[in-house]
Amino acid sequence: MKYKMRYDKDVDIAMLILSDKKLAYEAEINNIIVGFSEDNQPIWLEILNVTKDFLPALNKITKKNLKVSEISV
Repeated sequence: MKYKMRYDKDVDIAMLILSDKKLAYEAEINNIIVGFSEDNQPIWLEILNVTKDFLPALNKITKKNLKVSEISV
């Protein structure tokens, strides 16, 4: 399966689909929800507050460590 990414600007959520396996459970870690299969493999990531929280944090990290100018949606 190819990875798929979707972004919904109305709710500011990005979804990265990693597998087509069936969802068994979810875990949330700092505004990122990870869906796991029955064999404990991550099958998707849902990033909440992409433009308000995630991208500013990512920009801060990349500017500091990689000398990249800016990342945006």
